[in-house]
Amino acid sequence: GVDLHLHSTCSDGVLAPADVVALAADCGVRLCALTDHDSVAGLGAAAAAARARGVALVPGVELSARWEGRTVHVVGLG
Repeated sequence: GVDLHLHSTCSDGVLAPADVVALAADCGVRLCALTDHDSVAGLGAAAAAARARGVALVPGVELSARWEGRTVHVVGLG
């Protein structure tokens, strides 16, 4: 499986980055991206967990931006 939009406690998620990757692996995900809001702080821990679990990790972030007076989120991968 693939999941390219995961959040950890580095933004509004409920699991630490390594635990997000471990749970994804347990659910059969083999390619994932950690895309916390406006933060890349969890990528190191997520990458280490991904290596240990045989999961391919795409580094990512979900950037907050303003457009026409509204907040929008833009997912950046790689």
